[in-house]
Amino acid sequence: MWYLYANGYWLETLPPTRGELFGDGVFETIRVWKGRCLFLSDHLRRLREAAQVLSLSIPLSLEVLEAELTRYGQAHEEARLKLVLYRAGEGTYAPPTSESHLRLGIVPLAGGSFPLGVAQRLVVFPGGFTAFTPWSAYKTLSSIGYVQAAAYARLQGCDDSIVLSAEGYIAETSRANLFFWDGKVLHTPSLRTGCVRGILRAHTLQAARQLGVQVREGFYRPEQLSEMQEVFSTNVIQGIVPILGIRGVGITYRIGDGTLSEAIARTLKF
Repeated sequence: MWYLYANGYWLETLPPTRGELFGDGVFETIRVWKGRCLFLSDHLRRLREAAQVLSLSIPLSLEVLEAELTRYGQAHEEARLKLVLYRAGEGTYAPPTSESHLRLGIVPLAGGSFPLGVAQRLVVFPGGFTAFTPWSAYKTLSSIGYVQAAAYARLQGCDDSIVLSAEGYIAETSRANLFFWDGKVLHTPSLRTGCVRGILRAHTLQAARQLGVQVREGFYRPEQLSEMQEVFSTNVIQGIVPILGIRGVGITYRIGDGTLSEAIARTLKF
């Protein structure tokens, strides 16, 4: 029996889900733009792979799920769809089943700058926590580190935080992948830093190669950002976001006309 404390009373309530208790699940956040679910096949492929890694069964076929998400997307000009897959049952740490529940949340978005987003300022979150695991490439429900990083950015008066790996390498931000351009090579952290394998990250790498830009996935320390001409982040909701500066680095990065981020945004195919 479970109780919820609210308004000075303990009220009997339903048991929490395993997702709430253990973060036992994954999610996908899908961008609706002009009534279309962008990169939908990529999202469903990543969801299927994550379910396999976590030994979760998806309660309906991906073909049916794709059709239903498409239908929901067509009802909105711009929106964010959040698809959450979490294990069914209660129990303790040992999973009682591979069966799962699927929830969908829909939040309409105001029209804005997309796919090239509004420039942001970042700060480095103190203390690294990401690590390369069989599930680190996916968006799991175990997100406390990212919550703390986002809260830290707000306290510092910045738009987002750069998240470091446990070894001190740049991994990503609290909600996006990172890219940095030194004038010759476009760099992005390796997936072995524990960063999420972002959908727009993959399309950005592809677009850069189409432009003839050399790309490199590797391990970078925060101090190397002072050597870069341009920095930008990528996620499917905000698009490609130019970075004006990073607190403590002491330089301002290039944004606007003639930048690589602008060229890549023009190259992206939806």
